[in-house]
Amino acid sequence: MEVNSYIKKREGIGSLFHEVDQKDYHFNSTKIEFNYELFYTGRQALKYILDIISETHPVEKIWMPGYYCQHVTRWVKKIYTNLHFYDINPFEFDHILDIGAFATNKDVVLINNYWGLSDTTSKRSGYPIIVEDHSHGWLTNNCIHSNADYCFASLRKSMPIPLGGIAWIPNSKFQNTETRFIVDNSFYETFDKLHEAMKKKTLYKNGLYRIVKEDYLKVIDETEDFLDKNHEIIKLRAQDLKLLNSYLNIDFLNHKQINLNYLYQHLKDVEFMRVIKRNEHTSFGLILLLKDENLWGSLRKYLIAHDIYPSFLWPDCKAMTDWSYMLNIHVDFRYNENDMAYIAETINNWTKQNRN
Repeated sequence: MEVNSYIKKREGIGSLFHEVDQKDYHFNSTKIEFNYELFYTGRQALKYILDIISETHPVEKIWMPGYYCQHVTRWVKKIYTNLHFYDINPFEFDHILDIGAFATNKDVVLINNYWGLSDTTSKRSGYPIIVEDHSHGWLTNNCIHSNADYCFASLRKSMPIPLGGIAWIPNSKFQNTETRFIVDNSFYETFDKLHEAMKKKTLYKNGLYRIVKEDYLKVIDETEDFLDKNHEIIKLRAQDLKLLNSYLNIDFLNHKQINLNYLYQHLKDVEFMRVIKRNEHTSFGLILLLKDENLWGSLRKYLIAHDIYPSFLWPDCKAMTDWSYMLNIHVDFRYNENDMAYIAETINNWTKQNRN
């Protein structure tokens, strides 16, 4: 089947957002009704929260899920060495985590909203301080109506921005925040380089042939290396604050749900691959789960060969289940029904080839 696919626009499906003109998209609006603080990264937002907690409460242990981003874990461990890890099956979305089984009232427990499909944990008397990460569930019901003590998210995973993070206290607000931020020109230069890479991707997308993918892709790796070494909380420049705020009241879930519904209807069921979804929840992307590592590698290679670039959340983690190998395919506002038809056709062709 020949379709007018997004990949015909040259850049493929996935990877870095390109620079967006909001007038080119039909965005629905939403309203953020909680008080928040904006940051350059989700990591800085998390550090900001942990710093505040540590200054006002005796913290013996910081508990993090064993299934979690290895880059963030490594980054936090350089600042807070009292990290401990608890086991969790990230695909049991309605499972109630027994926090009291491993944590005390002097601990902090980080809970992850896995791909926007997890139920948040209600605060109960005697429980430790709960911090929730909604980076892959921004604007989901569990994010907006969280019962945690603190919440944060990396906004660049959902918005077409170079960098961005957010932190909030449900039903409250932060106090005396300004003194916690510093000015860092090297960080601003990194932001500008990544922003320029997004602009180059737009030029590449629009057919400017003197731009090649490597011109913007290498900046992603350089940025990640820089962020891994930076442990300060950086004051947002006025223009960057304006950019982040311009996207905060956009509903990014609507496009995703429309695209996901198409894929759910057109992907063929096979015994060796699961499509992870949950009723009345919008997934971060199309989540594919396999139990066989060789099949996982085969699918990943096949997708890339067809200009579909999946993400792996996360390569150093193994779920507490036989189905441990996961791929995420982006289905955000950049893509339309033709793109979903191409994705479905590509995956169905692969499953047909691998069906015994």
